[in-house]
Amino acid sequence: MPEGKVDRRSELARQSQENLLKAVLLLAGPVIVEMALQSTVGIADVAMVGRLSAAAIAAVGLSNQVYMIATTVFAAIRTGTTVLVARLVGAGDTEGASKAARQSLLLSVVIALALAGFGVLFPAAGMRLLGADEEVVSVGIGYMRWKALSMIPAIFCMTATGILRGCGDTVTTMYANTTVNISNIVFNWIFIYGNLGMPAMGAAGAGFSTMLGYVLGAMIMGWVLVKGKASVQVNVRGDYSLDWPMMKRVLNIGLPAAGEQIMLRGAQIFFTMIITGLGTFMYAAHQIALRAESVSFMPGFGFSVAATTLVGQNLGARQPEVANRAGWLTMRLGIMFMSVMGVILFVFAEPLVGFFTTEPEVIEAGAEVLRIMALVQPFMAVARVGAGALRGAGDTKFVMFGTGLSIWVARLSLAYFCVNVLNWGLVGAWVGMAADQIARAVLFGIRYYQGKWKAIEV
Repeated sequence: MPEGKVDRRSELARQSQENLLKAVLLLAGPVIVEMALQSTVGIADVAMVGRLSAAAIAAVGLSNQVYMIATTVFAAIRTGTTVLVARLVGAGDTEGASKAARQSLLLSVVIALALAGFGVLFPAAGMRLLGADEEVVSVGIGYMRWKALSMIPAIFCMTATGILRGCGDTVTTMYANTTVNISNIVFNWIFIYGNLGMPAMGAAGAGFSTMLGYVLGAMIMGWVLVKGKASVQVNVRGDYSLDWPMMKRVLNIGLPAAGEQIMLRGAQIFFTMIITGLGTFMYAAHQIALRAESVSFMPGFGFSVAATTLVGQNLGARQPEVANRAGWLTMRLGIMFMSVMGVILFVFAEPLVGFFTTEPEVIEAGAEVLRIMALVQPFMAVARVGAGALRGAGDTKFVMFGTGLSIWVARLSLAYFCVNVLNWGLVGAWVGMAADQIARAVLFGIRYYQGKWKAIEV
């Protein structure tokens, strides 16, 4: 820590012991704002590209699916970093936390370079795998190439976010992602449509704009880490040689998280193939409904991050009962906030979908499925926050198996049956999505109640 710097290692632990609600809100509040802003990257891309054509919407949606699949490897680093940094900071080992941060950044940059190179060289491969027709592929190639390049600054930002959240600093990431998202929208307006004398790049302009936004975000995050503004400091001239014992601790927590994401994204490939079989208009409706629904994730994600940090730091500080109370409080708050969001989604389904497109068929189908997920928002809150609390304890293996079981059995089997046997169309696919969320809520809620996570060492 720099001389004169206030040591924050026990600040969050003290806050959670003295006023748990305040500690949760201080952590979750900036994350909710950050997620609201971060979601505008995807929303702005779909909304602004949606003025071009249904094929452009589908191209952006499929390219983003490929992007998310490609970054699943990174889950091992991000989750392991957050949990380990939280434990070390909670235990007062800021030097160890800084070392874990350096190791995570080193590995994440290497992975980002490899993923970006593959995406630039083979931009159409993923979209064809997901069943896109040639019109969608031709529109999406340019977008995919720029999106692939954006992985380098984006993964750096994600790693830095994981480090800072483990420290209990969610304000810095909020400011950085504000910059990313506002600049993304401005750049979209310039490069998609060719304003201010720039060429009109169409869908490719949305990918280019995303890359520029993440470059700015990475610069902000890098400056904060180098200056040591949180409980860790990542000195540019520090030791970046491979520290296998520290890397092993990160991966012991993170590899199950990577396995969870691989199973999740793998199932989503088959789920996407089920939906693309319904035609371009139905897939466009699916993508728009997902974007509109993403608004409801924000409170759940915010409280999930709060649960991860508070559970991790309090276990590191040898306060398991405070960690336990933090998990239950964040779940209750998540249920309350996401239930309100569910009401909003149900009542305003048509206007929300209509914000992205003027196609009547797409609006009707999108609003219909959006109302299905509005009804299961309380279950989604338990699933998300419960998983976050278990991850904070290092119980990532159970989260991996629970997610795999729910998405492969509940979502895929039911979606396939409803779409191909009952002929329910897009509604059938979203019934499978709803069943998946309910199953996860039951599994993670029971696991947290059992309390076995309190004894896990990381």
